[in-house]
Amino acid sequence: MKKNLWMLAAILTLCGVMKAQTAEVSDSLKQDKRSTDAVFYKYNYPSVDAEGKDVVLSSLLVAWNPEEPNEDDGIESVHIYSHFTITSDDECPTSEMNLKESVLFSFLANGIYGLGSDEDQNFISRCIIIAPDYEGYGVTKDLAHPYLAQELTARQMTDAVDYGLRLYNKHVNDKRALQFKSDWRSFGFGFSQGGAVALAVQRRLEQLGMDRELRYRGSIVGDGPYDLIATMRYYMDDDGNSYDTETDHHKGITTMPMVIPMIIQGMLDTHPDLKSHKLEDYLSQQFLDTGIMEWIKSKELTINNIHERWYEQLQEGFEADGRTYTKEQMEELFQSPKEDKVWAHLDKLFTTQFYDYLADASNFNDVPTEKGDACKDLHRALADNGVASGWQPKHRIQFVHSKGDMVVPYGNYLSFRDAHPDGEGDWYKIDDSVTPSDHIAVGTEFFLYLCTTGTYGEVFQWLDEDPASTGINDSQLSIVNYQFSNAWYTLDGRRLNGKPTVKGLYIYNGKKVVIK
Repeated sequence: MKKNLWMLAAILTLCGVMKAQTAEVSDSLKQDKRSTDAVFYKYNYPSVDAEGKDVVLSSLLVAWNPEEPNEDDGIESVHIYSHFTITSDDECPTSEMNLKESVLFSFLANGIYGLGSDEDQNFISRCIIIAPDYEGYGVTKDLAHPYLAQELTARQMTDAVDYGLRLYNKHVNDKRALQFKSDWRSFGFGFSQGGAVALAVQRRLEQLGMDRELRYRGSIVGDGPYDLIATMRYYMDDDGNSYDTETDHHKGITTMPMVIPMIIQGMLDTHPDLKSHKLEDYLSQQFLDTGIMEWIKSKELTINNIHERWYEQLQEGFEADGRTYTKEQMEELFQSPKEDKVWAHLDKLFTTQFYDYLADASNFNDVPTEKGDACKDLHRALADNGVASGWQPKHRIQFVHSKGDMVVPYGNYLSFRDAHPDGEGDWYKIDDSVTPSDHIAVGTEFFLYLCTTGTYGEVFQWLDEDPASTGINDSQLSIVNYQFSNAWYTLDGRRLNGKPTVKGLYIYNGKKVVIK
């Protein structure tokens, strides 16, 4: 009997593992819905995970397509959207429950609120929007989300763009979608986590030369964690008076505690130097006992839901695995600035060892090179996943950042500025007029402005005047050339870095080629 139960458990476990791998690569776009002139599609695309293994991910593609288009109508721009931090699968771009981005994309592609109503701004809303689910959401919701693993996420994002445009072109060939105008171009945008991912995507496009294929003009990014070290230093050092702005922040607290374990787990899952370390090296038993990792892994709770559960523990105390935490003990870990909102004291959230490491500012004069120490290895992983320095952008960037952001502090923008002191005002700009708003409020303003004719219409125009695009003969760069020129693909649609060396059948320049 026990043996049969063991076998049943093994089968169920295997089914659970296989469940995450059942998604298949799409051979066409699947229409989901229409919203006025915007058509929503979903598709699955091939990419790789942190170990370089094949994985199938999901994405949304929204296309401008009036029911009665004019003869000369066509797609004039492609917007690559990187979504903000979520903890519930219902919030990912392809989810039926995701209303926020559904409304945003409808507004953007339909030109509602006037965006694109002027003839010189039509290119903004006569567009395609590609909005991938990050790994760990959508069809891979049973997998871990590699939070802030920038190079990996950028690879997966660009794979989504590459594959999505190829599928869209099939619809064009079948006369089910609008063709691309000869002067089409692309942009990236995102807020918070999405802001940092958008920069990582721009960096990857430029490094691989895909920026030219995509006629890439630049990015609009808001309050992003471009420098994870600067973010951690702010949590430890700021006493509410950084950046000439007064806030409610004080030393040694974080106002959005769930991002800390998400950051550390993301580093543990993806950075090679952290394979010998575990979450307990960094986070206290009390904090882990709250249930945070189970909540994150479930993909069922929003950030607000998590705050509510912590608030209950703060009010009443709780018990976990035989360990009891009184209300007084929880008050040492958490504080509540207002009902249902919880901030955390870092000296109780972190292990003593890691907190002491963070508290010593001299540890951050340089990035450590020696390996084996848990604190130094995480320090290096955080530095390696920054996008503020270490590269020279070739296209314009519009930053939006509040000096009053207590979650992703203004120092993230300053890190980028300090690494590129000669480009401000020319290659990149900062809009900090959202000060003194905190993170969530800035996000609301960011997306609201993106859908209106005001400042952001001018920003798109400024990006479109990207000096790096000068001299490119756009008439010679058709969408077909973008998709297939000099690119090798496997039969399942996975783009290769060059000509394959393994025997087999491949796709090259849109045709099947046998490598012998």
